[in-house]
Amino acid sequence: MRSGGGYRALLAVLLVAAVGVATIGMPVVNSGMTTTAEAAESPEIAESYDSVSQVDSERDPADEVYLGENGSAVLQYDDDEGDVNQIDLGMDVSEGLAYMLVVDDIEDQDEEFQEANFSAVLDQSGFSGDGSFVMEQPEEVENFELDASGEVTDETNEFEATATGTFESQGGAAGTVDTDGQITATADRFETSGSVSADGAAGAMTGANSEGESLDLSLNDTSDGYTLDVTQERGVYDWSASQWETREQAEQTLQQQYGSLATDLGGTSEIEISNYNFEERSSGQHKLELEFTVEYTGIDDGIEQQLTTVLANSEEYDLSQSEAAEVAGTVTDLEIQTFEFSMATSGGSMDAEWDIAIDNYGELSLAMIDLAEASSMSEEMAQEDLEDARTALEAQQAVDLQSEIKWSASVEQTSDQKMELDAELSSNTENWAAYIDELEANDVDPQNDVSFSLTANTDGDELAVDAQFEIEAEDMASQAINSWANSVQNNPTTMSSDTDEFMTALSESELEVARVDGNIADGTVRVEGGAKFENMSKVADTFSDSVSISGMASGSAGNSTSLYVYVDDMGVDTESATKSDIEHLDVVGSETTVHEAGEWDEEFPEPDTDAMSEYLGVASEKSSESNESGDGDGGSDTVPGFGVGVTAIAGLLTALVLRRQA
Repeated sequence: MRSGGGYRALLAVLLVAAVGVATIGMPVVNSGMTTTAEAAESPEIAESYDSVSQVDSERDPADEVYLGENGSAVLQYDDDEGDVNQIDLGMDVSEGLAYMLVVDDIEDQDEEFQEANFSAVLDQSGFSGDGSFVMEQPEEVENFELDASGEVTDETNEFEATATGTFESQGGAAGTVDTDGQITATADRFETSGSVSADGAAGAMTGANSEGESLDLSLNDTSDGYTLDVTQERGVYDWSASQWETREQAEQTLQQQYGSLATDLGGTSEIEISNYNFEERSSGQHKLELEFTVEYTGIDDGIEQQLTTVLANSEEYDLSQSEAAEVAGTVTDLEIQTFEFSMATSGGSMDAEWDIAIDNYGELSLAMIDLAEASSMSEEMAQEDLEDARTALEAQQAVDLQSEIKWSASVEQTSDQKMELDAELSSNTENWAAYIDELEANDVDPQNDVSFSLTANTDGDELAVDAQFEIEAEDMASQAINSWANSVQNNPTTMSSDTDEFMTALSESELEVARVDGNIADGTVRVEGGAKFENMSKVADTFSDSVSISGMASGSAGNSTSLYVYVDDMGVDTESATKSDIEHLDVVGSETTVHEAGEWDEEFPEPDTDAMSEYLGVASEKSSESNESGDGDGGSDTVPGFGVGVTAIAGLLTALVLRRQA
């Protein structure tokens, strides 16, 4: 066996073309691009092939060369040492097709893990996939159920999730935490209300004590300032008792705590105590009951003046005095409609509630965009992105876009060392369709359509998880592969001239569709993947510096697997050439056996373009019965989506299989 390294190297390069493209980056919801290259990395992968240049350096000459007519040849790479059960490979450069299938046994499979399936498709209309796995129910899980789903389209933007479960827990004493609430936001108004309560051990962690303490406060706008009303009942330790022992001392202390703010901002404050009671106790912790009002006047002018000075003198912002004053004015234009908060603790329990509504912050949001444009950091931000942000905010104001989030959750630690969970979370958006129309009317691309679902539940002694994911976007395959190529090319740890050549060729190949499927069950792993390119010739040219490759196919006999590489042009007259005429080529070595034209009659497996096209759901140019795109079993229109995680698993499993061959 001479060229196992060459076989594995060619196999690795083919896998990059066939499956690697399915593990590339995908758009996030706001139409940005990211990459999963980092997510797919593992020590095994990195140690096997750190870069395309390493693969190229390890590519040995062929074992056999069969010379044909018109400059053609077939290169045979043998691998007698591989212990993989099945490897099927295929590539046809003229049709831009690449395919691989790896099936092997899993050694030392975790007995808790029972089976898994995943499938993913990336094409010019989006990225989609689904996946599931079943495992033995963990001992610490008594029961569990999760149901989450979300959707963002031109018509709707919503999310919903529920989770319930009982788990073994060594959390200590019994206790409960409950919370519920909501947040509502528009481009000009923010509202939130809700409550939190805790008792038992959970309440003790908040500092609740048996004596009982409480705090109620409210803040309101007035015509010339703000009014703060506070009612509190709390303990006072000996070291601070002198500040509260008399009504006069309490008023002086409050003046120091609250009045200094007005002084610093050039305004005035007036404090009035409406209820006062100080109870001295021998325990050293005294009790204070206090109800007071603070009237602030004229502090807005001070806020504007100080903020204007800071912005105008800052080297980070390029603002004139008047521009800085305009930004500062939007801060004091905020209107506090409601600001109420209360909290009470007693006997190891705690209860808190809030109700807040702030109005008229739309101008402040626009001012923040102006500030970003004037910032020295604006050089790092695209002007188009800032303008799109401004247009989006103005569109929200124009259609009165309103987003709402609601939640409810309860966590209980029981006396028998169990934790019980019951939680709900949802969000929805009103006037979303009108908002999308407004964006499009102002030449701003809306967000990509996204939908997903995730379920998990225990059944008997099993835990099952199912997930689906789909993103719709125009030219997504091209954008994704270009983003991935840029990410690799900008990574100094794996970058080289060969890597740059390969990634450039890959990005210029015009990917049309990539698909990957995987299954793990009964001690066997199966990974299948393929890709279709509009122009694959440049990718094929990176496989060899001296010959022109037109296709690849694999064949097996017993424990031996061979890869057959079809060459269109060996650069010599192959009909009369001998080994001495081609030994200068990088595919020919001293131990390569060369079969001259006319002296052999072997038949070799050829790329099955019909099967590859059917797998990818595309039409085969060489098929007499052309398959319409999407008609094939498992075509790109019929495979739902799961996300980048499962495709990263495909790359990982494939790399591990390759590594075991080495």
